[in-house]
Amino acid sequence: MLTLKMITLIYILNATLLVLHEIESGYEKEWEILKLPGKITGFLLLHIPLIIFMFYGLLEIDRLSGIGLICGVVWGLGGVVPFAVHKVFVRKKGHFGLWISNGLIYLNVLTGLALAYLSVRYII
Repeated sequence: MLTLKMITLIYILNATLLVLHEIESGYEKEWEILKLPGKITGFLLLHIPLIIFMFYGLLEIDRLSGIGLICGVVWGLGGVVPFAVHKVFVRKKGHFGLWISNGLIYLNVLTGLALAYLSVRYII
């Protein structure tokens, strides 16, 4: 029987919310909002190592390895990034304002902070 540690479950929730936000970011053409080079091609290529690192981190955090806990801190803080970018620093009218967008962003803050907190607790 498969049982998940709380930290693994929160990692999965946080990662899912981040991926959903990035799907929406493609729809919103985030590369234009943030003036990223390479348009959609650059945006997609940028995500290849990030997604690989995200999946690797899931394997490692479930083992509570050092690198897994570091991934937990990184992706936990990463859960706060969409909020910081779209609600604080680069607010664009008409972008990331739907109820689903806000739900993803605010839930990602909660799961991100919880993941970072738990990861740091395991490290200490």
